[in-house]
Amino acid sequence: MESSKFSVRKLLTITCAGFALLLSLRPALADGPNLIHTEAVGQITITGLTWGPVVVPGCDFLMGGPDCTFYTLTATAAGHNAPLGPFTASLTATVLFSAATPNGAPNGTLTEESCSPELGFETDTFADGSTLKSDFQGLSCCAAEMCAGGLPSVNHDSSVITKGTGRLAGASGGTSWSDNFATLSGPLLMHAEGVLQVPASSN
Repeated sequence: MESSKFSVRKLLTITCAGFALLLSLRPALADGPNLIHTEAVGQITITGLTWGPVVVPGCDFLMGGPDCTFYTLTATAAGHNAPLGPFTASLTATVLFSAATPNGAPNGTLTEESCSPELGFETDTFADGSTLKSDFQGLSCCAAEMCAGGLPSVNHDSSVITKGTGRLAGASGGTSWSDNFATLSGPLLMHAEGVLQVPASSN
C-alpha cells in the first residue's frame, strides 16, 4: 500500500514538472519569428535614361540607337508603407529589351508588343532615417496590342532585402510589387506587398 502511494505521488510530481516546463516554453513556441506584413503605395518619378552597350558604334549612351540591347532608368519615389510609415526611395533598373518575349497580343511583334526582363536595386528611407536596401528582378511589359514607344506598360517585380539600418537593422525578407505607366505625361504608380522578418527589439 505504501509502495502504491509512493508511485502515485511520484507520478503526480513528474506530471506537474512536465506541465511547468511546457508553460515556460509556451511564449517561445507561440511567438515564432518576428514577422511583419507590409503594404505600400507610391508614385515613381523617372530622373534619368541611358542606353547600352556603348562599346558598339550604333548605340549612343544618351540617344540610344539600333544596336542598343538595354536601357537603364534612374528614379525616385515617394509613398506610404503600412506599418512602417512614409518613405522616399531611390532606384535603378536595367531593362534588357534584346531578350524580349511576346506579351500575349495575337498580332504583336517583338519590336513593341513584348515583355522584357528587368533587374535593379532600390533604397527606401523612412521618416526616422531607417533604411531598407533591396535587389529586384521582374518583367516590363507592353500592356496593349499596340504600344507606341513601349506605353502603356506594366511592370511586375520581386525584391529581396539585402540590408536594413536604424530600427530595421538586421531585417530580411522582400516584396512583390507592380507599377503602371499609361502615358509619358501621366503618373507612374506602384503597389507593393511583402513580409519582413526583423529582430525582436524592432517595431
